Amino acid sequence: MGVWRMKPLLFTRELPDQPKDKILYSAMHLFVSKGYKETSILDVVGRARISKTTFYNFFRSKDELLARLFDQLAGEFLQEVEKAIQAERKVAYKGYAGIRRYMKLCNDHQEIAQVLLITSVGISPEVEGVRRKAHLRFAGMIHDTVRSILPDGISDSEMNLVSQAMVGAIHEVVIQRLMSGEEEVEVESVARLLNRIAVGSFTALALDRNSLLHR
Repeated sequence: MGVWRMKPLLFTRELPDQPKDKILYSAMHLFVSKGYKETSILDVVGRARISKTTFYNFFRSKDELLARLFDQLAGEFLQEVEKAIQAERKVAYKGYAGIRRYMKLCNDHQEIAQVLLITSVGISPEVEGVRRKAHLRFAGMIHDTVRSILPDGISDSEMNLVSQAMVGAIHEVVIQRLMSGEEEVEVESVARLLNRIAVGSFTALALDRNSLLHR
């Protein structure tokens, strides 16, 4: 018998069949609609139609549930970004394709993005751990995408630093522009601008490195 895999939470519209997936699905909707702090484990098990015993078979606490939910959703976001990067044939546009897809997902699922980027901040060390893992994975995608179009000579540590800074900048734009609701945001144009900033940052890094080598 093959391993059963749940449809991605982002695209699931009905309560799943498996107990653990029921919990994650229900928690996602409750954290979005009611708020993380205001949602109790009893709320989650009630919506999931399971017992508290079943809940504790999978999760030790609400904080652990949030950590596992964060890990699941961040993974789904980044998997979509990776697909967009791979689907873009022009190497120079791959970074733009990935940033655009990420921003489109954040725009289409603003409540979920808010849980990931704002609500979950500072909840627990475990949640911060999965946040860091997701941040580094996103930065790694930027690193790998840009590395192929830059000249040799730039160290991975420098590339990683700039990549991590770009992820922070992207998240800040999402929080300040997409989630504020103060103005209509064109995802395409903002993604292009962010990509230009990313490419410009890496290009400046390459130029600085070359100037040092030729002194």
